[in-house]
Amino acid sequence: MGDAYLEQKREGRYRPRRLVVERAGRPAVAVGVLAKRAPLLGEWWHLPAGPAGEDAAAVVEVAAAVARLARDRGAFLVKIEPRVAPVHARELRALGYRECARIIPNPSTVLLDVSGSEDEVFARLGKKARNSINRARRDGIEVSRVPATDANCAALYGLLRETAEGRFVLRGEHYYRTFWQRFERAGEGQLFFAERDGRLVAGAFAMALGAKTTYKDGASVRAKTAYGASHALQWEVIRWANERGARVHDLCGAPPSDRTADTSHPLHGVGKFKQSFAPEITDYVGAFELPLSGWRYAVWSKLGDRLARRWSLAVHRDPYY
Repeated sequence: MGDAYLEQKREGRYRPRRLVVERAGRPAVAVGVLAKRAPLLGEWWHLPAGPAGEDAAAVVEVAAAVARLARDRGAFLVKIEPRVAPVHARELRALGYRECARIIPNPSTVLLDVSGSEDEVFARLGKKARNSINRARRDGIEVSRVPATDANCAALYGLLRETAEGRFVLRGEHYYRTFWQRFERAGEGQLFFAERDGRLVAGAFAMALGAKTTYKDGASVRAKTAYGASHALQWEVIRWANERGARVHDLCGAPPSDRTADTSHPLHGVGKFKQSFAPEITDYVGAFELPLSGWRYAVWSKLGDRLARRWSLAVHRDPYY
């Protein structure tokens, strides 16, 4: 994760740290760490969507180096969320890692190849997505890239709140506004609006992480009066990613690949939408934590973690503490 993301997490009372792991015979790896202090127990470290590595062996090597440093600094726990396949779970367990609740919310996702010309990218989209984008154009849906002003951020947050009602918990508006504006200032984020007859019907925010972009937040009106608006909006995000020279666009979240037909899964509808762009779902191994201090980890896992979540939700209305 880049500097903008790490600095944003100060809003969530984390302490960002930037590490460089030297490796024999391989390039050094930059690692972003979020440290948080638990009363009486000390720090625990989180590597959001990481650590990165060219293969699973590299991920394990980098994670081990970070764990050694964390132990030397007195931390009692390291939490990792590597982007490696589920088959590597057994290997992580053998090294002492334990499966845990995730923080990054997309252990399964849809990845889209956005390299090449715009025409080539459009041709790679699924037929439903292409038809929906063309239909939206005919129906007068207008998609634009807009600045992350306070007013535009409030408009998108309003759509998010409408979408989230009764379905999932949102952080407060301040968090989203500062996130979007911080990434825009860094040249690593863009806000998108889709409108029909001057009325906002869908919105999204995307961010860039090197050669990869990701669809972070998005919402649309519930009324079925703007068919194809979300597809048209996502196509503009994809065009933005392509113009930046990204190779992969992460549509950020889907059901696991073995549950795509399960209509009871909370991401079933979202998954179908994203699979209209590219059919394959990529599964990641999930979240794991490595205890570094036996008694402190035992206290945290049995009581501290649960209390921290409840306190954060009650005081800050933030489920991610």
